[in-house]
Amino acid sequence: MNIFTFTAHFDSEQSCRAHFKEARDKNGVECKNCGHNEHFWIKSRWSYECKACRSRT
Repeated sequence: MNIFTFTAHFDSEQSCRAHFKEARDKNGVECKNCGHNEHFWIKSRWSYECKACRSRT
């Protein structure tokens, strides 16, 4: 994908972030610290927090 198709596909930073979050949710998130695969989504920080060790991704 080049810069022209990228900007045509994503009209704002929000839509770009939402697209990549949705893709990550489909694949699943694994904690890099403890390997746990259940997380909370922290909307204000745009990050995941592990339910086991509270590490943020």
